Amino acid sequence: MEDPPRQGTGQRGDRSRPQAQQIYDETGLAIEIGRTVYQRRTELGWSQTELARRAGMTQPAIARLETSLTLPSARTLLRVATALGQPLHIIIGHTA
Repeated sequence: MEDPPRQGTGQRGDRSRPQAQQIYDETGLAIEIGRTVYQRRTELGWSQTELARRAGMTQPAIARLETSLTLPSARTLLRVATALGQPLHIIIGHTA
């Protein structure tokens, strides 16, 4: 009798690769969002506390967002973008 395929082996039944890709993609997105928020906030000369006040959030929440420790919801992104005086653009699909 043959042993069943193990996860992570690349054999039939391996579900770890798509999950790993999803984690990789989400991490990249979180990093991009955090970097963008940090850059705009510092351009404005604001502290994390000031941005948090304007966005109706807490300073630790802004810190988590900027350091990519969380993938924010669309609602949170809209609050932060509005506080920063920037439009929020979400693109689904490929761009040229």
